[in-house]
Order: sequence, then structure tokens, then C-alpha cells
Amino acid sequence: VLEAVHIECAIEGEGCGGGAKVDLKVVSTKFEGVKLLQRHQMVNDVFKEDLNSNRIHALTIKAWTPEQYEKKMNK
Repeated sequence: VLEAVHIECAIEGEGCGGGAKVDLKVVSTKFEGVKLLQRHQMVNDVFKEDLNSNRIHALTIKAWTPEQYEKKMNK
């Protein structure tokens, strides 16, 4: 769906609500020209079932284009 070219995921054990805390970095050309809120909504849609069932209690998202990712990695 997102056609990610790079993904990083860190999962911590159960949070206060019982589900996992997930830190996610997603790099995709699908994010080009898309506002940050819409990018987050795109990623949330992928995890909708896990969020609704509380398997994921908290989801932190970094959603970058390949160009943005390259700039961040070359700092």
C-alpha cells in the first residue's frame, strides 16, 4: 500500500493500556507532495486493526520521502 523503500520499527512491551508501543519510520515515494497529517493517516490506515484492537497502544510515526530521509541521514 505505502510502497515503502525503507522501514525502521522499534517495539516496546505493553504500555499502560495493555498494547505495545511502536516507534515507526517509513520512507516512501507515496509521501511526495502529501502533508504530514495525511502521511500519518496513511500509515494509521495500515495499522487500523491493530490500533482498534489495542494490540498497538501507541504509535509514533516518522513518515518521510526518500529525499527527506537522505537529508536526515547525511547530517
